[in-house]
Amino acid sequence: MPLFPPDEGEDGGAPARMRYMRERGTRKLLAGLVALFVIWYVVGQIQDHILLAKKWPKLNPVLNGLTVVGILNPKGEYTRTLFKVTTENTASRVALTEYGWNSIFNPDNGALCNSVTAGAIQHALNVDDVAGEAMLAPFIKAEVQYMMYQHHEGGDPAAFSKLTNSTLVTVPPETLHSGPRTVTLGSLIKEFSSSDGGSGFGDSSGGGGGGSASGRSVEHLIYLGPRTVASVCPVVLTGSQFTGGFTEEEPTNLITGPAWTDYMDLTPEGRSRFFQWSHSHQGEDLIFVLKGQIVCKGNISEVLDTTSWGIENIRDENAAKKLVDYVNQPLHP
Repeated sequence: MPLFPPDEGEDGGAPARMRYMRERGTRKLLAGLVALFVIWYVVGQIQDHILLAKKWPKLNPVLNGLTVVGILNPKGEYTRTLFKVTTENTASRVALTEYGWNSIFNPDNGALCNSVTAGAIQHALNVDDVAGEAMLAPFIKAEVQYMMYQHHEGGDPAAFSKLTNSTLVTVPPETLHSGPRTVTLGSLIKEFSSSDGGSGFGDSSGGGGGGSASGRSVEHLIYLGPRTVASVCPVVLTGSQFTGGFTEEEPTNLITGPAWTDYMDLTPEGRSRFFQWSHSHQGEDLIFVLKGQIVCKGNISEVLDTTSWGIENIRDENAAKKLVDYVNQPLHP
C-alpha cells in the first residue's frame, strides 16, 4: 500500500501516462536529431563528391597579378622536401633544399641531369644569380611535374625528357635599361661550365656537405625569386578566383609582435579548386605572389570547403592590405 495513497477520485495511472508521453517525446526528438545528422552527413558526402569530381583545367601563373601556389612541403618530412619556406623579419622566402637539388640532378632523370649541367648552374648562381636561376627553373618545374604525377595529380612523367639543349630559357633583365634575353639552355650550360667540374650543392664554399664550427651539418639552400616560385610551383588559385575581402588586425601579441588576418571571398570555382587542393595537401604551405612580390604565406591545417578564406598571422601590414586591395579591384586578372 502506498505511503500516500491517491485521493478518492484521483486517477492513479496519470503519472505513468505522463512519464510515457515524456519518454515517447524524448525518443522522437532523439530520432529526429539522428535523422538530421544522417541527412547532413549524406548531403555533405554528396557535396564533397561533387566538388572533388569537378575536373578543372590547369591554371597558369599570372605574373602581373595574383598567383597562389602550393609548396609541396608535407608536415613532418622536413629532410625530404623539395622546398623550404623561411621567414626573415616579416618576409617569407622560398628555397630549393639540398634534398631537392640532389633529386633533380639524378642521372636517372635524363640526359641533362648530369654533373656538367649541375656544375654550370651552380657556377652561374655564384657569378650571375639571375642567369643561374633562369637555368635552374625548368629543372625545378620538371621535378614538380614528376612529383605531381607520382601523387596522381596530373603532372608529367616525361617532364625531364623534354629538357634538351634546345630548350629556350628567358633570362630576366638585370637593369631597368636592359631587356630580357631568350637563349637556349645548351648555350647557357656551355657559357657557365666551370673548368673544375664542380657539381655539388654549395660547391662555391668548398663542398656540398656543409659544416660548422660545432661539427653540425649545415643545410644549403638556394633562395628563389618570387616570379620563379610562381612559375615552377603548382598553381592552386589566381586572382580571378577571388571576389573581395578585408583586413583585420589580430590581438596584440607581445612575443611575436603585431599581425593581421586577410579574409577573402572565393568564387564557386575557387571554392572547388581550394577544396580539392586542401583534400590532398593538409599541413603544406601556400605562397601568395602578387606582382612579383611574396606578400604572405598560408598553411593548410585541414580540408576546407569554404567560400570565405582567412589567412592569419601576416606580419607585414602593407603586404596584407595590398593583397586585399588587389582582390577588391573590380577587374583583376
